[in-house]
Order: sequence, then structure tokens, then C-alpha cells
Amino acid sequence: MRIFKRILVPVIFIAVLCAVNTYLDYLLVPYTFTRYKIHKIETETFDDLILGSSHAGTCLSPSSISDVTGRSAFNAAQGDEFPVDSYFFLKDAAAEHKPDRLIYEFDPNYWITAQDVGANYAQMFTEMQLCKAKVQYFFAKMWKADFRTSIAPWYFYRSQLANIERNLFVKRSDDYKNFGTGTFDSATQTVGTDGFIAVKPGKWNDEIPPRNWSEDMLQDKARDYFIRIAEFCRREGITLVVVTTPVPAETLSANAKSYTAACAEMTELSRAYGFTYMNYTGGNLLEARKEFTDSALFADWDGHMYADAAKRFSAAFAEDMEAVM
Repeated sequence: MRIFKRILVPVIFIAVLCAVNTYLDYLLVPYTFTRYKIHKIETETFDDLILGSSHAGTCLSPSSISDVTGRSAFNAAQGDEFPVDSYFFLKDAAAEHKPDRLIYEFDPNYWITAQDVGANYAQMFTEMQLCKAKVQYFFAKMWKADFRTSIAPWYFYRSQLANIERNLFVKRSDDYKNFGTGTFDSATQTVGTDGFIAVKPGKWNDEIPPRNWSEDMLQDKARDYFIRIAEFCRREGITLVVVTTPVPAETLSANAKSYTAACAEMTELSRAYGFTYMNYTGGNLLEARKEFTDSALFADWDGHMYADAAKRFSAAFAEDMEAVM
């Protein structure tokens, strides 16, 4: 009996902690489009899957691409999606809903910038269903971070108690329960059912960002995880197309050497691993589609396009992609 009690007490204690932790997640963690996007790639199969950073999220409209190609498409790209995240997103999707083609957006900045350990760091991992890829994801990324990052996502929102009422309202809504996108409509952007992040008119306050591409600046495993993506696609019979989306001409001019060096690196990788690389920051594609470098088409200097411009660019990109495939 004493042994039973010694076992029962810690079991109850752990169960209570888990229940409190789960409840705090429900109260404090908001509904984000990360949950929506991961749900879509885990439950539906698309001909074309788009992965990458917020540049892909805001510059590549799946509906506009589909209008040209006649293929189904979904955009699972988002801000703070680094190569390691894209790799495990792809593995997660391919487990049961393997795409025919991966359109991967290469933003050089994500290869020379360390990922901040914050809410976004944990969010992608947290929203993924329990599967082999998630276990691998944990040991590849989450294992190295503060333990609260993976087991207590609410920790990053502990200062946002004032938002609890709104969080509860959203999570009790049909939009949340049915994985809707209505919640994501804001003054600056909205998210479509195809995953496209449509940026609304209005300039964001920022400066031309520096891009200091060099071998010394490359983050550990950025190239490694991209190569894993390329190798996974080749092994699984998934066509890989890599694209660097346009940026304002002023940004490109200020960082010309860095963009040239970064895109030369990707060009070499495309030859080594046999995928198509489409670079709109240099070469023939830049010259052919130079109208998409007009700063009036962007909300900022970093390269986030307004929705109307992004839809036009997506159609042009699809035409260019079809021409070389």
C-alpha cells in the first residue's frame, strides 16, 4: 500500500501540472495562421506546395499560380520559417500528402541570421501533429532551446494577460474550430484559404536592410538543411523549384554584392542537386521582370509585396516556371 501511495502522489502531481500547462496554453496562446497552414498540409494533398520565408508568404499567390498552371497549390510559407523548419514541414506533409512539386523560396537573409528563440521559434513545432517527423524536429531544433520552449508555449505570452478574453472568444468560435482564416484579417494583411498572406496598402516603417552575405556569416546547418530538402525531393520524386523573389530596386542596389554572392551559391547548388533555380534579383529574370522591383509595389524595403502586385508577379512567375519545366 505504501509503495502504491508513493507512486500515486507523483503521478497525480504530474497530471495536475500537465492539466494546468494545457489550460494556460489555451488561455494565452493565440490562434495563428501557423496552426491553419500546418493543418492544411497535414490533411490535404496539393500538386504544388510553397515553403519559405515571409517573402514567399506575401509574394507568391497559389491561386494566381494555379490560374496559369492548372494545378492545385498551397502556400505554407511564413515569417521565421528557416530551412530547418521548411525541411520538417516538407517531411510532415509528404508522410501522407506528398506534393508533386515543391516551390521553395530562398531568402539569403535566413542563411546569415540566427533564429530568435521566441514564440515563433516554438510555434511551428507545437502545431505539428505527433509523428516521426515531429520527433526528429524536436531533436534537430527544440532540444537545444530552453525546455519551456517546447513544453510550455504559453511562457512566451505570459505578459499578455489582457488578451485572454479575446483568445477565449476566438477559440470558442466556429472559425477556430473549423480552421478558418477570418481571424487573420487585420489592418495590414489578411490570409486566404490558399495560405497566401495578402498585404494591404500602407507603408511599413523600416529602412533598407543590410545583407552581409559571406561564408563567415552563414549560420550553422542553414545550407545543410536546404541540401536535405533537395535530397529529400530527389529521393521522393518531388520536383524542386527554388525562387528568390523580387525586392525593391533600392534594396537590391544597396546590397548588390551580397545578392550576387548568395544567388551564385544557390546556382551552384542547383547544378549539384539538379533542381531549377529562378532568381528575380539578378540575371535574365531580373531584366525580363524588372517592373516588379518598383518600390511602390512593396509595403517595405525588405521585399513584402502588396497583394495586387504579388498576384501579378505570381502569374508572371508561373509563366516563367512553365517555360523552363
